Formats: sequence, structure tokens, C-alpha cells
Amino acid sequence: MRKAGTKNIRPVDEDHQQVHEHPDRQRMVALEDRNLFNMRIKSERASAYWFAASVWGVTGLVLGGILGAFMMYVAMDSSLPLASEAVTRGMAVEQARQSVNNRAPMLVDPDQPVQQPEQQQR
Repeated sequence: MRKAGTKNIRPVDEDHQQVHEHPDRQRMVALEDRNLFNMRIKSERASAYWFAASVWGVTGLVLGGILGAFMMYVAMDSSLPLASEAVTRGMAVEQARQSVNNRAPMLVDPDQPVQQPEQQQR
């Protein structure tokens, strides 16, 4: 719907088009290309840093696991003779205690009746 008093738009003559390029267009395109290149370089550098950090992190975890397993093996291997010796000493002490307890007493009180030593069950 048209209102009264509106202005009509006239088409522009094709002969008088006033479209011009910016005088520094080449320089602006070069700056834009350089900025895009710098952004791409920064992105690639960040990716390379992340990749290197990931590789070193995984390598460190693997080496730490291997070194930890080796150190546990060395500790276990060096402590087994000590544990074996402790068990052997404990068994020898227990056998000595049982032999002393099972022996008849050397000094006997004449007022008390002689008691037979009690046999311990194994």
C-alpha cells in the first residue's frame, strides 16, 4: 500500500556507476594475508607444543612405571634373604623353647611331688 507523498526511486544510469577500488587495497590484502599466516603459525606452534607435551608425558609415565617395577623387584630380591633368616631364627627360638619346656627340671623341691612336663600339641 502506498502513502501519498512518497518519493519514487530512480534507477541509476549504468553509464555513471561510481564504484572505485580503495587506493590501498593491495596493501590491505597483503596485511590480511600476513595476519592469517601468523594466526596459522600460532595454531601450528600450539599444536606442536601440545604434541610434545603429550609425548613427553606418556614417555615419562612409561619410564616411571618401568623404573618403579624394577626398583620393587630389587627391593624384594634384597629383602627375601632377611625375611628368610628371620623366619628361620624364629623357628629355632620356638624349637629351643619347646625343648627346654619339655625337659625334666634339674632342681627338684623334696616337698612337692614331681610333675610330668606337659606335651604341647602341634
